[in-house]
Amino acid sequence: MFGKNAEESNSKTDEKGFSLIEVMIALAIFSIGILGVASMQILSVNYNTHARRTTEGTSWGVERMERLMTLRYDDADLSAAPADNPHTVTRGIYNITWNVTDNVDNKGINMTVSWTALGITKNILINYIKPQDI
Repeated sequence: MFGKNAEESNSKTDEKGFSLIEVMIALAIFSIGILGVASMQILSVNYNTHARRTTEGTSWGVERMERLMTLRYDDADLSAAPADNPHTVTRGIYNITWNVTDNVDNKGINMTVSWTALGITKNILINYIKPQDI
């Protein structure tokens, strides 16, 4: 080795930089972290979609209930319907059904807002008592 002995050429211990194995390990750790963040992002989107649909369904149900509250006590929409054929309204993906129970001096309204997402049916229940007109 042109003027250097073999001992000097093999004693380089202060090399700078990363080896290929160190880079591969760093990339593996980084990839695992990114996959965790990506899965959390997907869960977040799914939960936000569910929350939005729940809010929309509740809004449609409350709107229908408010309309029922403004009707006269003897209106056809406030009459008792058979259990197998309740009053029904459809708003987009939401089905709003309600049954009316006649009591002595009031009517009980039991409403269900339902929709299907990813093959699973979701329900929101809304109950109200309409007093008899004075």
